[in-house]
Amino acid sequence: MSQREFFCRLRIVRGVPRTATAGFTLLETLVGLTLLGLMLILIYASLSIGLRAWDTGEKRVTEASHQRVVQSFLRRELSQLFPVRWRGIPESKIAFEGGKNELKFVTMLTLGAAAREGGMQWGHLYIADVQSPGGESRRALFIKRSAFNLQAKDWDGLDEAKPIALIEGVKSFDIGYYGAENDTAEPQWTDEWTNALRMPQLIKITLQLDNGRDVPPLVVSLRLGEEAGCYDNAFQRACGARRA
Repeated sequence: MSQREFFCRLRIVRGVPRTATAGFTLLETLVGLTLLGLMLILIYASLSIGLRAWDTGEKRVTEASHQRVVQSFLRRELSQLFPVRWRGIPESKIAFEGGKNELKFVTMLTLGAAAREGGMQWGHLYIADVQSPGGESRRALFIKRSAFNLQAKDWDGLDEAKPIALIEGVKSFDIGYYGAENDTAEPQWTDEWTNALRMPQLIKITLQLDNGRDVPPLVVSLRLGEEAGCYDNAFQRACGARRA
């Protein structure tokens, strides 16, 4: 008796059929393929969730970085406001117009060609609608800059300035002003600045985006007072227009 016949008879004696030595059955193959498919689906879903989370996090980091750059620019912009007075008008009036949703000013922070030439620049910070690539309208924060004309009597010089979009998708934009009307009044916050002879002490910008995230409020302290742009009259305590 050969060794092979011996082991076959041993399996029959133990109740093990000859077919036990065959491969997987069709049912076992189907079950295995089903489990493999489920595992692949779970792995794909996990990778998709991970990639979406990565993209979302990267987008938020990019937006936060852009917001910090804009806030840094506005801080430098507003901290260097200069209280220059309009020329050629009867009354003494500072070139500063502060509204609830827009701000017109003159700054010593020069950009572009004006930075090489020196001098001051007009500035206009405001909200306007912009068309997105999908055709829907969104609000954006814009700024206009142009070289300041020392002989100007109003804000007409800003009309030809090119607007630059700072942040898109703006839900709300508010500006607050902290200061006093005169030397004896108590300083307080207001949403408009109507005093033509004084500059506010602080300017606060509050911005909220369409995605529901609030940008941290920006509070800027002005470095120059209204006396920087005029000659002080010691007898009448009046401030006249500064002459070249």
